[in-house]
Amino acid sequence: MLALLLVCGACGAPERSEPSRWLPVWQAVPSISASVPDQHVRTTVNLGAAGTSVRIHLSNLMSDEPVRIEQASVTADGQTRQLTFGDSRVVTIGPREEVYSDTVPLTVTKTLEISTYAPTGTPCQARANRNRTSVGSYVCLASRVDVAGFTAPGAVVMFGDSITEGGPEGNWPSLVQTDLAILNAGIIGNGVVHGDDPMTARVFRDVLHSSEVRKVVLLGGINDIQHDVSADDVIRGVHAIQMQCKNRGAQLIMGTVTPWRGWKNWSEERERQRQRLNEQIRAEFPDVIDFDAAVRDPADPLRLRPEFDSGDHLHPNAAAFGAMARLVRV
Repeated sequence: MLALLLVCGACGAPERSEPSRWLPVWQAVPSISASVPDQHVRTTVNLGAAGTSVRIHLSNLMSDEPVRIEQASVTADGQTRQLTFGDSRVVTIGPREEVYSDTVPLTVTKTLEISTYAPTGTPCQARANRNRTSVGSYVCLASRVDVAGFTAPGAVVMFGDSITEGGPEGNWPSLVQTDLAILNAGIIGNGVVHGDDPMTARVFRDVLHSSEVRKVVLLGGINDIQHDVSADDVIRGVHAIQMQCKNRGAQLIMGTVTPWRGWKNWSEERERQRQRLNEQIRAEFPDVIDFDAAVRDPADPLRLRPEFDSGDHLHPNAAAFGAMARLVRV
């Protein structure tokens, strides 16, 4: 009888098993943004690695009001799948919360279209200037794409400010050649320690959110310096981030801060702080990526090379992004 029960038990329908490992292959850092003027938002995102199953994170982290998502779907290679959340197509995301969808069996390679339908006036809640959507330059609600069944060795997060996030001319992280899935965690105006949401505060949320993150490349400090934060205080913040990365098993790789003479907030004293910060980075961190040396003008090392200047003397242009990306070995 026992043998018969065991055999019959084995004949039952197998339970659906969830993947044990998820790799983040795209992200849009949550931020406050304008409300959506149209209810349907479709966003095509570039993925950092392929996989055989997908789940989507939706963010309401920056809102004090709940958000109701009435429909969401994903499309890859002509195949569309409806998203569910706890087996329901409708989900309400509480204030300061995020959710991720149920697992969707879907083979993805380079791109994925995410479609969301929410009531008019829903805040977008996720920025990504490197992607175009039906509402302009913002991604609506979708904050991360994870895949299972991947072959990539892990992910690398590019952590920084506007020089990392990029803009209309693109960004340098997307040009880096690596087997790792590249995630962009840059935010315009962000400081290492300065501001309401500095890098030291958001490192867990935006960078160390997955055990599959193997490396972190940090380029930051210029927004601290132009708000008169000392190089010593910035480097203390960097060391705190380094310790957090180490505790999570990720390697922190530092980049030097690029030239900026000619920018509206430049001063000789602030320039001395930038120079001191770069000296400390070169002295204290192995495998430094010397972005400063790559884009500075040989005739005036305090400035960007003319062919690398976007025009405001602070932000590199597309040509500079290419030169910066070629330095990165991860």
